[in-house]
Amino acid sequence: MRHWLLLLLIISFPGHSEMNISRELVAPAKVVPGQPLRIAVTYWTDSWFNPPPSWPDMVVENGALLTTPLPNQLLTRQEGGKSWSGIRLEKLVAAWDQGSLRFAPMEVTLSSAGQAPHTVQLPAIEQAIAWPADVRQPDRFLPASKVTLTQQIALYRAGEGDSLHAGDAIERQVTVKAEGAVPAQIPQLLYAIQGTQTQRLTPVSGLLESGRGDFLGGQREERLRYLPVQQGTITLPPLALRWWDTERQEWQLAELPGADYQIGAPRAAGREAVLRASAQAHPWWYALTISILIILAGAGYLARRPLRRSWLFAQAAIKRFWDPVPLPDLIPTTKEK
Repeated sequence: MRHWLLLLLIISFPGHSEMNISRELVAPAKVVPGQPLRIAVTYWTDSWFNPPPSWPDMVVENGALLTTPLPNQLLTRQEGGKSWSGIRLEKLVAAWDQGSLRFAPMEVTLSSAGQAPHTVQLPAIEQAIAWPADVRQPDRFLPASKVTLTQQIALYRAGEGDSLHAGDAIERQVTVKAEGAVPAQIPQLLYAIQGTQTQRLTPVSGLLESGRGDFLGGQREERLRYLPVQQGTITLPPLALRWWDTERQEWQLAELPGADYQIGAPRAAGREAVLRASAQAHPWWYALTISILIILAGAGYLARRPLRRSWLFAQAAIKRFWDPVPLPDLIPTTKEK
């Protein structure tokens, strides 16, 4: 009996597990300012009975951690005849000027139940950052692996017909998709042009994500509404975005064509400041009005008797309120002698 209890105790006693943690910067050989890089911290263990890891602080020098969320990854490896399991935490980091992006060395203490604390030394990480040759506008510098430009032009007329007149509107929408770049790096492309008033709509920025929710890049949708104020020709200029290809290490140019529009004199009804829909363009308004009148007429017919009683009651109440009420004769008509 004692042998069976000893064997059961040996089997149920937790085995000694090992833990480790590593840190690496995922970056190509040449990095330019504004290019997002990944700093990865991986926690390794040969037993999942250990407590969850306590991630070390990521302190970066001459750069900044980006707030773009990245999903954690589960990893496995074979080393020393053991099967290791790991969980990988990644953050995006970028430097906004040339120099050296640096992570200082640090010590991380790993603890587990029933074992002495284990201290791991994480060495320093440095990455050189340099501007590419022939940078013309650093404030509009866009590093990306791929850039796609698309546009849509919508015409809004205040009256009938296909021609444009002063007071109508031309809306231009441009969408920029940049893989390997964050939305804040995409520069503004649309500006006011001579001969028009402009109405800038709020741009919409967002992230490009892969199927598993991983970071792919950023996009920016920009809209500008041109309001011609006089007769003549309005020319929407072509657009060109010069960007740095981080994979080929060369400059690329993304372009969009422009367009010309003939603007006629203001319409006879007067100049329209912004979009105004004509009555003929909305026949459903007449149908809605007629439907409401029919519903009210039908409801009145069905409630004709209660309405008539209410009307007679109101008339009687008003009559009782305004008709004079005779008072009794308080002065005697005869006098005693």
